[in-house]
Amino acid sequence: MIDPSERDYAYQNTKTEDLSIHFIGRELFLSNQTLRSVQNEFDVRASRFDSLDDLTSAKAQASRVLVVDQVMLEDLLERPSEYAAQVPFGCLAFSYRKDAAARYLFERWDRTKFGEIGFLPMNVAPDVWRSILRLLMHEQLHLPSFLADCVAGPQATPCKSPASSVTPKPVNTQQVELFGKLTKREKEVLRLVSQGQSNKVIAAGLGITEHTVKLHMHNVVGKIGVSNRTAAAHFYFEVAPFDAQSPRVG
Repeated sequence: MIDPSERDYAYQNTKTEDLSIHFIGRELFLSNQTLRSVQNEFDVRASRFDSLDDLTSAKAQASRVLVVDQVMLEDLLERPSEYAAQVPFGCLAFSYRKDAAARYLFERWDRTKFGEIGFLPMNVAPDVWRSILRLLMHEQLHLPSFLADCVAGPQATPCKSPASSVTPKPVNTQQVELFGKLTKREKEVLRLVSQGQSNKVIAAGLGITEHTVKLHMHNVVGKIGVSNRTAAAHFYFEVAPFDAQSPRVG
């Protein structure tokens, strides 16, 4: 039985090589077994932290690769420079289970300010997953095919699949019905949240208070049946992808 206080370091070893991989995310998606397999496969230190703050407070050795899980998407977009600072001589990667999450990050990640970011799919065969991680170890950033077709300028332009340039991708009927229950203002707030806007910026742009913005989002998450702001943004991106790409406020 692993001591809870040692959970994030359970499979760090005493290797002398200046190589390490840090994962940030919940144990549910990044298990100790995964860490062990990474160490055995790549002969490196591997460790997991629940959050960036945990990694920072641990004063861990700078990593060759920092992999940030999909559950940390909102925090990654709110503090991109802090995440990038953890890999000054390595590479930053985003692990995802849903294509929509990867696309959401790709469209909002400012590569001119924070450098390139790689993508690590978690819903692929183990040998494929290890191959992609090996590329990241050599600073060869993997870009999924559904993102590779996007126009790659200094800042990512809206990414659409070939089919979406003609007609929107069909969405779940239940999602459409839930979206229809939102008021016009709730939809507007949700749209801005999906663009990564903070409550303060949204409030200023709409001429309302931050408290009112929070109330609208509270109503939104309740009506569409999600648990947090990030999940609500993902929902919006799937149910109204074209509207989600409209210009920001402010």
